[in-house]
Amino acid sequence: MSSKDQFEDDGASAEVPFEQKDSFRSFLSTLAQFSGDLSSLTCPSFLLSSVSLLEYSQYWGDHPKLFASITKGKTPEERLLNITRWFISTLYGSYTSRSTTAGMEKKPYNPILGEQYFAKWTCGEDMGDTVLNAEQVSHHPPIMGFHLENKKAGVILEGHCGQKSRYAMPAGIDVSQTGHVILTLPEFKEHYLITLPALNIRGIVTGRPFVELSGTTYIVGSTSLMTTIEYSTKGYFSGERHSFKATLKPITGSHAFYTAQGLWSGSSNFTDVKKNETKLFFDSNTDPSIPPELKPQSEMGALESHKMWSSVTDAINAKDYAKASAEKSRIEEAQRALAKTRKEQGQTQADALLLFDLVDEDNDETGKAFASLKKMLTDAVGAKALKEDDTKPHWRLRQP
Repeated sequence: MSSKDQFEDDGASAEVPFEQKDSFRSFLSTLAQFSGDLSSLTCPSFLLSSVSLLEYSQYWGDHPKLFASITKGKTPEERLLNITRWFISTLYGSYTSRSTTAGMEKKPYNPILGEQYFAKWTCGEDMGDTVLNAEQVSHHPPIMGFHLENKKAGVILEGHCGQKSRYAMPAGIDVSQTGHVILTLPEFKEHYLITLPALNIRGIVTGRPFVELSGTTYIVGSTSLMTTIEYSTKGYFSGERHSFKATLKPITGSHAFYTAQGLWSGSSNFTDVKKNETKLFFDSNTDPSIPPELKPQSEMGALESHKMWSSVTDAINAKDYAKASAEKSRIEEAQRALAKTRKEQGQTQADALLLFDLVDEDNDETGKAFASLKKMLTDAVGAKALKEDDTKPHWRLRQP
């Protein structure tokens, strides 16, 4: 059955605006025949989200108190548990919150090179502020760099993320996330490497896309401890979708000291294996995310996401999809012209950046930590555990 036939049979017309049906059928037909990375495909405007993909970096800070509490662990094992809990808390916002609130996942704007996003969370005097800086560090391939830090708590997160997508039968998209995250605890002189999950986008044919996570991700510490997180799209661990199982143990050991399982989009429990005690791990229903503090749009710079895409966002919110497409095309054409000029002048993509620098593994502390942790991870589980992009090894916030 073709994607077009499925569109007719599944009753998707109820989900697709009348004026967008021809565009949607054309998109499905192109999608079914397309090979290679899908990032260059133009998505129908009604399937566009009203935010830039760069803004998704804010989900690392969705639970600033959990982030700040990482250093409250008294032992390396407790700190790894805290990191794992915080990481699980980021998944709901990142991958399914829009399906819950809007009934479907939508495609965010592709950030332009040099696009910026800033956010802050105030946790109170006892915990300090958590601050996010993010920048689109590459357009071809698309890669975002981000830096989240709570100076008072002594927690630093830095990393980058890119996405490579391909069509998957029947009428879905599989996304491989490239890049990595390095979490640093200066007080304990500890570094942790975090890998990123694979995404399975389903429900496209019906016009109501949603995201599932699959495969395995890892958190590897310089403490020689590791968390392995397995994701199930069919409820293998809990009987429900969006389930996960985490095992915390020494890298070279076979016995876990903690395990956790449940729904990354809902409630989960953890077990202290030694004590044989099971307690609540995280529940997104009772511990909702905290929206970040943003500057008024009038005070934002021209490269900041909200101001950059405001004309497209306004059109989408007004359901004027023709205008949204036109405004989006205007921005993208201007960027193509700018990229052409930059190339003619012999400039690279890095010359357009104001916030982040690419560092190597030899002359930078975090770069060295990444190299060491990467070796520990690949020695333990194999080279395929870490999916990198062409800009490797590490992007970090430019030092003042």
